[in-house]
Amino acid sequence: MPRALNHWLGELYRRHHRDLVRFAARLVGDRDGGEEVVQNAYLRLAGRSAQAVAIEHPKTYAFAATRTAAIDFTARRHAEWLHRVDIEEIDALAARGDCEGDLHHRRRIVRLAVLLNELPPACQRAFVMNKLEGRGHREIAAHLGVSVSMVEKHILRALIHCRDLMRDEE
Repeated sequence: MPRALNHWLGELYRRHHRDLVRFAARLVGDRDGGEEVVQNAYLRLAGRSAQAVAIEHPKTYAFAATRTAAIDFTARRHAEWLHRVDIEEIDALAARGDCEGDLHHRRRIVRLAVLLNELPPACQRAFVMNKLEGRGHREIAAHLGVSVSMVEKHILRALIHCRDLMRDEE
């Protein structure tokens, strides 16, 4: 590793490691996973050529690399979970003949989960309760102890956040 790149990564580590681990832990759901994600992000950064030294905003770049590593980590975790699926379920998927479509759909769900974890907890909860559990705005408002208007704002924020970032990644 070139000396300048080594210095750059060392500075990045000293200044932002804790924040990156907190960020990654929030994305993947636990601190151990967050540590692994950040380690993978550092490995990717170290694997880059000496051009990485020319990065204008290293902190932003490191957070973006961490988000990408979190998506990969979550996808890998999900894939490991899928390998535990019943043989009957695998046969049913094969009979449908759209395994590639299923894989693409599952990858999008993993990305969506990571992106939702970037939002505040109340925003996440309102979105999940509405879009996945099918609850109405009034019921969500009562459950969260906020106004219906706030529930609408939470859901809209989550939709815009996920839509924009998923569009950028595609």
